[in-house]
Parts: sequence; C-alpha cells; structure tokens
Amino acid sequence: MQVRTISVKDMLPFQRPREKFVALGPKQMAMEELLAILLRTGLKGQSSIDLAHTIIDSFTDGIRGLNHMTIDDLIKIKGVGMDKAVTICAAVELGRRLGELKITSTYEDFSQPYVIAQYVMERLRHETEEHVLAAMLTSRNKLIHIETISNGGLTSSLVEQRAVFRKAIACNAAAIILIHNHPSGDSRPSDDDIRVTKLFVSAGQFMGIPVLDHIVIGDGEFTSLSEIGKLS
Repeated sequence: MQVRTISVKDMLPFQRPREKFVALGPKQMAMEELLAILLRTGLKGQSSIDLAHTIIDSFTDGIRGLNHMTIDDLIKIKGVGMDKAVTICAAVELGRRLGELKITSTYEDFSQPYVIAQYVMERLRHETEEHVLAAMLTSRNKLIHIETISNGGLTSSLVEQRAVFRKAIACNAAAIILIHNHPSGDSRPSDDDIRVTKLFVSAGQFMGIPVLDHIVIGDGEFTSLSEIGKLS
C-alpha cells in the first residue's frame, strides 16, 4: 500500500478536514476525512488522513468495519492508541443511538416489522455472531425498551423462555417481539427459527403476554415471521 506523506498542515485550507467541515458542511466530507477529524493526529510520516486510510484498509469490508470493531481491535493498528480507539468507538455508538432516538420520535407503533427492523438494523447487521433480543411493548405497542436475551441463536430452552417472559413481567410489558440476526446477512428464517418461534408464541399465550412477531435481521434486510405467515 502506498504511503501518503503530505501532512495536514501542508494542505491548502480548503483541503484540511476540519476547515472543510466548517466551510462546506459534513455532507461534503469523504468518510476518511470524517474519520481523520476524530483521529486529530496521525503518526510520524503519516497525516491523520493517511492513518484514516490505513484503518479503513485494514477492514475486509471497508469503512463498514468500524461498526464491529472493538477498542482492542483498533489499538492493534499502528498509530491508533487507546485515546483514538475510544474516540472512534464512542462516535460510532453515538451515531447508532441517535439513529434509534430518531426512530422512536418518528414512530409510535412498534408492532410494525419495518419500524423494529429500522431500530435494530445498525446494531445487528454487522455482528459476526447471533444475538437474541426482545422488544418490550406497551398495550398501545409503544416501545418500552429492547432487552438482550442471549448471544447465540434462539433456542427452545425453557430457561431462555423463562428469561424472556420474566423480563417482560419485570417491565410490565403487554407484548413482545423477538429479534435475532443472521451473521450471513441472509434474513430468511431457518426451519429451526420457525419451530422455536412457535414454542415462544405458545408460551406467550399461556403467560398472557403475546409474541407479536419474530424479526430476523440480515445485512440491510429483514424478514418478519408474522408477515410470511410463519408465526404460529
């Protein structure tokens, strides 16, 4: 990989990331320029923009790799210390949470599959292992919060079923929606996903806390078991 050696201070004012951000606004910034602003400095022989390129090049999926990078992953990259790694991870998490807040302020009915999928998409689409969540809803289908149930696929374990409904009772939820991701990016439910969902639906009927849906999250796509007629 060719090393870019021009320093930020040697750039013309309109080329410098911070000045460009102020003059033209964030929408005119390239991704590596935004990352360079977070980095603030590079390292000897490399500008902050060079370091931003190095970070992006280290991911097999490009800039999207930031979505699943941890602090430990980032500090392995030469030039990225703890301070830079924490700043990057905090910025990614802040953006994700602001996106979730925008959805909760835009929509009231969280029983709609599209709404739930939007809310959790950026949280789950880049994960490399399966995560099982449950959306806790009020009697008017407003979101109370999202509970993490387990890391790994949804199982028919009675322990897992009890955990879901125990948390629903604790927050006075009137209904729940199950959610889990497929790291493959393909949101089509497996036969086992469908089988286990039906067990949870039956348990919900018994508990008086209906399972309204099960949303499977892929990479930029989702499948609602309710919409495809596989909920019960």
